[in-house]
Amino acid sequence: MIKSKRLLAMKKALTNRELFFLAKNKIKNTNINISDNEIYQILEYVNNYQNYTEIILNFDKICENCRLFKKLFDELISGKPIQYLLNRAQFLNFDLYVDKNVLIPRPETEGLVLKAIEYIEKLSLNRNLIVDVCTGSGAIAIALKDKFENSEVFATDLHPECIDIANKNAKIAEKQIHFLVGDKLEPLKERKLKFDILISNPPYVENIDDIEEKVKSYEPFDAVFTKDGTAFYETFFKEANSVMNPNFFMAFEINYDQEEKLTELIKKYFKENIRYKFEKDIYNLNRYLFILNGYEDRSF
Repeated sequence: MIKSKRLLAMKKALTNRELFFLAKNKIKNTNINISDNEIYQILEYVNNYQNYTEIILNFDKICENCRLFKKLFDELISGKPIQYLLNRAQFLNFDLYVDKNVLIPRPETEGLVLKAIEYIEKLSLNRNLIVDVCTGSGAIAIALKDKFENSEVFATDLHPECIDIANKNAKIAEKQIHFLVGDKLEPLKERKLKFDILISNPPYVENIDDIEEKVKSYEPFDAVFTKDGTAFYETFFKEANSVMNPNFFMAFEINYDQEEKLTELIKKYFKENIRYKFEKDIYNLNRYLFILNGYEDRSF
Protein backbone atom coordinates (compact mmCIF):
# COMPACT_ATOMS: atom_id res chain seq x y z
CA MET A 1 0.00 0.00 0.00
CA ILE A 2 1.25 3.46 -0.90
CA LYS A 3 1.70 5.55 2.22
CA SER A 4 -0.69 8.46 2.77
CA LYS A 5 2.23 10.90 2.92
CA ARG A 6 3.26 9.95 -0.59
CA LEU A 7 -0.29 10.13 -1.88
CA LEU A 8 -0.76 13.61 -0.46
CA ALA A 9 2.36 14.69 -2.29
CA MET A 10 1.17 13.33 -5.65
CA LYS A 11 -0.04 15.77 -8.28
CA LYS A 12 -2.93 13.62 -9.49
CA ALA A 13 -6.42 14.89 -8.82
CA LEU A 14 -8.08 13.40 -5.77
CA THR A 15 -11.64 13.53 -4.56
CA ASN A 16 -12.63 15.27 -1.35
CA ARG A 17 -13.33 11.87 0.18
CA GLU A 18 -9.87 10.59 -0.71
CA LEU A 19 -8.20 13.68 0.71
CA PHE A 20 -10.24 13.46 3.91
CA PHE A 21 -9.27 9.84 4.63
CA LEU A 22 -5.65 10.31 3.58
CA ALA A 23 -5.45 13.18 6.06
CA LYS A 24 -7.08 11.03 8.75
CA ASN A 25 -4.56 8.25 8.13
CA LYS A 26 -1.66 10.66 8.35
CA ILE A 27 -2.92 11.97 11.70
CA LYS A 28 -3.01 8.40 13.06
CA ASN A 29 0.76 8.25 12.76
CA THR A 30 1.21 11.28 14.99
CA ASN A 31 0.25 12.30 18.52
CA ILE A 32 -1.35 15.52 17.26
CA ASN A 33 -4.98 16.17 18.11
CA ILE A 34 -6.71 17.31 14.92
CA SER A 35 -10.48 16.96 14.63
CA ASP A 36 -12.48 15.83 11.63
CA ASN A 37 -14.09 19.26 11.66
CA GLU A 38 -10.74 20.94 11.01
CA ILE A 39 -10.18 18.75 7.94
CA TYR A 40 -13.70 19.57 6.74
CA GLN A 41 -12.97 23.28 7.22
CA ILE A 42 -9.94 23.04 4.93
CA LEU A 43 -11.97 21.17 2.32
CA GLU A 44 -14.65 23.85 2.52
CA TYR A 45 -12.03 26.56 2.10
CA VAL A 46 -10.09 25.08 -0.85
CA ASN A 47 -13.30 24.25 -2.73
CA ASN A 48 -14.89 27.62 -1.94
CA TYR A 49 -17.91 25.87 -0.43
CA GLN A 50 -20.27 27.84 1.76
CA ASN A 51 -21.00 25.21 4.40
CA TYR A 52 -20.55 21.64 5.61
CA THR A 53 -23.54 20.41 3.59
CA GLU A 54 -21.80 21.34 0.34
CA ILE A 55 -18.80 19.24 1.35
CA ILE A 56 -20.98 16.15 1.88
CA LEU A 57 -22.91 16.70 -1.35
CA ASN A 58 -19.61 16.93 -3.24
CA PHE A 59 -17.63 14.42 -1.20
CA ASP A 60 -16.91 12.19 -4.21
CA LYS A 61 -16.06 15.01 -6.59
CA ILE A 62 -12.53 16.06 -7.48
CA CYS A 63 -11.13 18.64 -5.05
CA GLU A 64 -10.76 22.05 -6.68
CA ASN A 65 -7.25 22.59 -5.30
CA CYS A 66 -5.44 19.53 -4.00
CA ARG A 67 -2.14 21.39 -3.82
CA LEU A 68 -3.60 24.05 -1.52
CA PHE A 69 -5.25 21.35 0.61
CA LYS A 70 -1.88 19.67 1.11
CA LYS A 71 -0.18 22.98 1.96
CA LEU A 72 -2.81 23.93 4.55
CA PHE A 73 -2.99 20.44 6.02
CA ASP A 74 0.80 20.30 6.42
CA GLU A 75 0.69 23.62 8.28
CA LEU A 76 -2.16 22.35 10.44
CA ILE A 77 -0.29 19.18 11.35
CA SER A 78 2.76 21.29 12.22
CA GLY A 79 0.65 22.99 14.91
CA LYS A 80 -0.60 26.22 13.32
CA PRO A 81 -4.17 27.03 14.49
CA ILE A 82 -6.86 26.43 11.88
CA GLN A 83 -8.19 29.95 12.48
CA TYR A 84 -4.93 31.52 11.31
CA LEU A 85 -4.68 29.13 8.36
CA LEU A 86 -8.08 30.18 7.07
CA ASN A 87 -8.08 33.72 8.53
CA ARG A 88 -11.45 32.95 10.04
CA ALA A 89 -12.81 32.48 13.57
CA GLN A 90 -16.32 32.04 14.90
CA PHE A 91 -17.53 34.23 17.75
CA LEU A 92 -21.17 33.81 18.72
CA ASN A 93 -23.07 34.55 15.48
CA PHE A 94 -20.16 36.17 13.67
CA ASP A 95 -17.42 34.98 11.32
CA LEU A 96 -14.41 37.15 12.10
CA TYR A 97 -11.21 37.76 10.17
CA VAL A 98 -8.18 36.88 12.31
CA ASP A 99 -4.45 36.69 11.74
CA LYS A 100 -1.31 36.51 13.88
CA ASN A 101 -1.83 40.09 15.13
CA VAL A 102 -4.93 39.23 17.20
CA LEU A 103 -5.91 36.53 19.65
CA ILE A 104 -8.24 33.82 18.45
CA PRO A 105 -11.59 34.42 20.23
CA ARG A 106 -12.30 31.84 22.95
CA PRO A 107 -15.54 30.29 24.27
CA GLU A 108 -14.73 31.87 27.64
CA THR A 109 -14.96 35.31 26.06
CA GLU A 110 -18.27 34.41 24.46
CA GLY A 111 -19.39 33.58 28.00
CA LEU A 112 -18.27 37.01 29.22
CA VAL A 113 -20.38 38.75 26.56
CA LEU A 114 -23.45 36.59 27.16
CA LYS A 115 -23.33 37.09 30.93
CA ALA A 116 -22.80 40.83 30.53
CA ILE A 117 -25.80 41.07 28.19
CA GLU A 118 -27.87 39.12 30.69
CA TYR A 119 -27.06 41.59 33.49
CA ILE A 120 -27.58 44.65 31.28
CA GLU A 121 -31.04 43.46 30.28
CA LYS A 122 -32.12 42.00 33.62
CA LEU A 123 -31.13 45.12 35.56
CA SER A 124 -32.28 47.54 32.83
CA LEU A 125 -28.89 49.26 32.96
CA ASN A 126 -28.01 52.42 31.09
CA ARG A 127 -26.34 51.49 27.81
CA ASN A 128 -26.08 54.70 25.84
CA LEU A 129 -22.29 54.53 25.69
CA ILE A 130 -20.38 51.23 25.79
CA VAL A 131 -16.63 50.69 25.49
CA ASP A 132 -14.56 47.56 24.86
CA VAL A 133 -10.96 48.07 26.04
CA CYS A 134 -8.24 45.86 24.50
CA THR A 135 -10.57 44.95 21.67
CA GLY A 136 -8.21 42.81 19.57
CA SER A 137 -10.31 41.38 16.72
CA GLY A 138 -13.27 43.53 17.76
CA ALA A 139 -15.34 40.48 18.72
CA ILE A 140 -16.77 41.86 21.98
CA ALA A 141 -17.61 45.31 20.58
CA ILE A 142 -19.30 43.83 17.51
CA ALA A 143 -21.39 41.41 19.58
CA LEU A 144 -22.55 44.19 21.93
CA LYS A 145 -23.38 46.55 19.07
CA ASP A 146 -25.39 43.75 17.48
CA LYS A 147 -27.38 43.26 20.68
CA PHE A 148 -27.79 46.93 21.57
CA GLU A 149 -28.27 48.61 18.21
CA ASN A 150 -29.12 52.02 19.68
CA SER A 151 -26.01 52.13 21.86
CA GLU A 152 -22.93 54.06 20.81
CA VAL A 153 -20.07 51.58 21.01
CA PHE A 154 -16.36 52.43 21.25
CA ALA A 155 -13.40 50.04 21.17
CA THR A 156 -9.74 50.67 21.98
CA ASP A 157 -6.45 48.85 21.51
CA LEU A 158 -2.81 49.76 21.92
CA HIS A 159 -1.86 48.27 18.56
CA PRO A 160 -2.92 49.95 15.28
CA GLU A 161 -2.81 46.60 13.45
CA CYS A 162 -5.45 45.25 15.86
CA ILE A 163 -7.65 48.28 15.29
CA ASP A 164 -7.33 47.74 11.53
CA ILE A 165 -8.54 44.15 11.88
CA ALA A 166 -11.33 45.09 14.29
CA ASN A 167 -12.49 47.81 11.90
CA LYS A 168 -12.46 45.32 9.04
CA ASN A 169 -14.61 42.91 11.06
CA ALA A 170 -17.05 45.67 12.00
CA LYS A 171 -17.48 46.56 8.34
CA ILE A 172 -18.07 42.92 7.42
CA ALA A 173 -20.67 42.67 10.20
CA GLU A 174 -22.13 46.04 9.14
CA LYS A 175 -21.79 47.49 12.64
CA GLN A 176 -20.93 51.14 13.32
CA ILE A 177 -18.25 51.23 16.02
CA HIS A 178 -15.80 53.99 16.99
CA PHE A 179 -12.27 52.54 17.09
CA LEU A 180 -9.48 54.33 18.96
CA VAL A 181 -5.76 53.55 19.20
CA GLY A 182 -4.18 53.99 22.61
CA ASP A 183 -3.02 52.40 25.85
CA LYS A 184 -5.68 51.26 28.30
CA LEU A 185 -8.00 54.20 29.09
CA GLU A 186 -5.82 56.96 27.62
CA PRO A 187 -7.73 57.51 24.34
CA LEU A 188 -10.97 57.80 26.33
CA LYS A 189 -9.54 60.28 28.82
CA GLU A 190 -8.02 62.37 26.03
CA ARG A 191 -11.48 62.78 24.49
CA LYS A 192 -13.18 63.26 27.88
CA LEU A 193 -15.59 60.42 27.17
CA LYS A 194 -17.81 58.97 29.90
CA PHE A 195 -19.36 55.51 29.62
CA ASP A 196 -22.23 53.57 31.11
CA ILE A 197 -20.63 50.17 30.42
CA LEU A 198 -17.00 49.09 30.19
CA ILE A 199 -16.05 45.57 29.18
CA SER A 200 -12.56 44.14 28.72
CA ASN A 201 -10.59 40.97 28.16
CA PRO A 202 -7.08 42.34 28.83
CA PRO A 203 -3.76 40.48 29.16
CA TYR A 204 -3.97 38.80 32.55
CA VAL A 205 -1.76 35.67 32.66
CA GLU A 206 1.43 36.22 34.68
CA ASN A 207 2.46 32.55 35.06
CA ILE A 208 3.98 31.56 31.75
CA ASP A 209 3.34 27.89 32.52
CA ASP A 210 -0.41 28.59 32.31
CA ILE A 211 -0.06 29.44 28.60
CA GLU A 212 -0.44 26.64 26.04
CA GLU A 213 2.55 25.96 23.79
CA LYS A 214 0.46 26.61 20.68
CA VAL A 215 -0.47 30.04 22.03
CA LYS A 216 3.18 30.83 22.77
CA SER A 217 4.19 29.76 19.27
CA TYR A 218 1.51 31.40 17.18
CA GLU A 219 -0.64 33.97 18.99
CA PRO A 220 0.38 37.51 20.03
CA PHE A 221 2.13 36.91 23.35
CA ASP A 222 1.56 40.37 24.79
CA ALA A 223 -2.20 39.93 24.38
CA VAL A 224 -2.03 37.08 26.92
CA PHE A 225 1.02 37.52 29.16
CA THR A 226 1.79 40.36 31.54
CA LYS A 227 4.28 40.59 34.39
CA ASP A 228 1.53 41.80 36.74
CA GLY A 229 -1.69 39.91 36.05
CA THR A 230 -3.90 42.51 37.75
CA ALA A 231 -2.22 45.67 36.42
CA PHE A 232 -4.87 46.38 33.80
CA TYR A 233 -7.71 45.98 36.27
CA GLU A 234 -6.02 48.25 38.78
CA THR A 235 -5.82 50.97 36.12
CA PHE A 236 -9.51 50.53 35.33
CA PHE A 237 -10.47 50.74 39.01
CA LYS A 238 -8.14 53.63 39.84
CA GLU A 239 -9.30 55.76 36.90
CA ALA A 240 -12.95 54.74 36.78
CA ASN A 241 -14.13 58.24 37.75
CA SER A 242 -12.32 59.64 34.70
CA VAL A 243 -14.15 57.51 32.13
CA MET A 244 -17.37 56.24 33.73
CA ASN A 245 -20.72 57.88 34.50
CA PRO A 246 -21.91 57.87 38.16
CA ASN A 247 -24.04 54.77 37.53
CA PHE A 248 -21.90 52.23 35.68
CA PHE A 249 -21.36 48.56 34.96
CA MET A 250 -18.01 46.87 34.31
CA ALA A 251 -17.43 43.34 33.02
CA PHE A 252 -14.03 41.64 32.87
CA GLU A 253 -12.51 38.34 31.88
CA ILE A 254 -9.95 37.36 34.55
CA ASN A 255 -7.56 34.56 35.40
CA TYR A 256 -8.78 31.71 37.58
CA ASP A 257 -6.49 32.64 40.51
CA GLN A 258 -7.10 36.40 40.79
CA GLU A 259 -10.23 36.71 42.95
CA GLU A 260 -8.41 37.52 46.19
CA LYS A 261 -6.12 40.17 44.66
CA LEU A 262 -8.94 41.77 42.66
CA THR A 263 -11.16 41.92 45.73
CA GLU A 264 -8.42 43.84 47.54
CA LEU A 265 -8.12 46.28 44.64
CA ILE A 266 -11.89 46.83 44.46
CA LYS A 267 -11.98 47.70 48.15
CA LYS A 268 -8.97 49.97 47.73
CA TYR A 269 -10.32 52.08 44.88
CA PHE A 270 -14.12 52.02 45.17
CA LYS A 271 -16.53 53.39 47.74
CA GLU A 272 -18.91 51.36 49.88
CA ASN A 273 -21.80 51.45 47.41
CA ILE A 274 -19.86 49.33 44.92
CA ARG A 275 -21.19 45.84 44.31
CA TYR A 276 -19.30 43.05 42.56
CA LYS A 277 -19.51 39.37 41.63
CA PHE A 278 -17.06 36.71 40.51
CA GLU A 279 -18.49 33.99 38.27
CA LYS A 280 -17.26 30.78 36.71
CA ASP A 281 -16.82 29.88 33.05
CA ILE A 282 -17.96 26.74 31.19
CA TYR A 283 -14.96 24.87 32.64
CA ASN A 284 -16.02 25.76 36.21
CA LEU A 285 -13.08 28.11 36.71
CA ASN A 286 -13.27 31.65 38.11
CA ARG A 287 -13.25 33.65 34.90
CA TYR A 288 -15.49 36.72 35.18
CA LEU A 289 -15.76 39.81 37.35
CA PHE A 290 -18.81 42.07 37.21
CA ILE A 291 -18.94 45.42 38.99
CA LEU A 292 -22.01 47.60 39.51
CA ASN A 293 -21.79 51.15 40.85
CA GLY A 294 -24.85 53.15 41.86
CA TYR A 295 -28.25 51.75 40.83
CA GLU A 296 -29.21 51.46 44.47
CA ASP A 297 -32.65 50.11 43.63
CA ARG A 298 -31.36 47.32 41.39
CA SER A 299 -30.91 43.78 42.69
CA PHE A 300 -27.46 42.48 41.76
